[in-house]
Amino acid sequence: MLFLMLACAAVGAEPGSTMPLRIGVYQVAPYGGQGSAGLVVGASVELMPVSQISDLLSGLENGAYDVAIGAITITPERLARVDFSYPTHRSGVAAVFARRTGAASAFSDYGEAVGELGLLILAIVILLTVIGVLMWWFERAHLNKTGKSASESSVTSWHDGLYWAVVTMTTVGYGDKTPKTHLGRTLAVVWMVGSLVLVSLLTTNLVARMTASRVESIVATGTSDLAGKRLAAVSGSSGAEYLDAERLAYQKFADLADALNALATGKTDAVVNSVGALQYLVNTRFSDTIAPPRGVLAPAYIAFALPMNSVLKKPLDQALTIVTGSPEWRSVEETYFGR
Repeated sequence: MLFLMLACAAVGAEPGSTMPLRIGVYQVAPYGGQGSAGLVVGASVELMPVSQISDLLSGLENGAYDVAIGAITITPERLARVDFSYPTHRSGVAAVFARRTGAASAFSDYGEAVGELGLLILAIVILLTVIGVLMWWFERAHLNKTGKSASESSVTSWHDGLYWAVVTMTTVGYGDKTPKTHLGRTLAVVWMVGSLVLVSLLTTNLVARMTASRVESIVATGTSDLAGKRLAAVSGSSGAEYLDAERLAYQKFADLADALNALATGKTDAVVNSVGALQYLVNTRFSDTIAPPRGVLAPAYIAFALPMNSVLKKPLDQALTIVTGSPEWRSVEETYFGR
């Protein structure tokens, strides 16, 4: 359908022309590629695979290509050099991160969560100590003149009181140390109810922080989510242009597969590129080691790139308006990118 649309656009632009339409294909799956012979030639369409976006833009500027297709995002930098058709696909710049799995990752998340809850934990420890000392203070009235109790289960020292407070808070309740006085038993009831609240509060906060840490580690919606990370991007890609604009340092790669391989092996912390290309490659080749993109750093659109003042622009726009609004095109998008 795409080739037919381009062919119709070419015929509409130049009636009677027998020259093939020269199309540069920016080879980033799933937007574009080449056939088994390396060059696909049709009755009126000639496809020229190009691996670098900079070469593609230069080819449009010097007249080597009539139109360029593939993962070509509309950006201000590119608009200054070439023209674009009606958008074919909603895209944007996104980042992907390695999956965090295994015991080491779980302990790391737990440690981070405990660190964030330091004040709450400190407050619980202080309250625990105060309750233990108070229990010993109240139970002193039960001691005889020798400082001993007739029962071995009595709280006879401050460390017995602290031990009782810990056992009660953790709901273990061994029963080897129990209050004997009315004040002691009243304090015990208050601490039993209060410790249930404290333990549940601590537990829910730990789980929430660990869950948030896991989600935040694979979601990037702004430059703050990339700060302090070893970043990677394909040279000249929309991801590289975004990082350059934000003045973020990154490692350059020749193609997206190499960048994702570096991420999967721990050589980088994140890869920034167009969300569609990332989603497709991660799902098809790196699903075990890299999490799919979540969130968009900068929304954008993908379109056909054209030389300035190209006669193909008007017929292409008319055809794309019809094609992109059809159920068939939505089905194609879902095939490659999901719903």
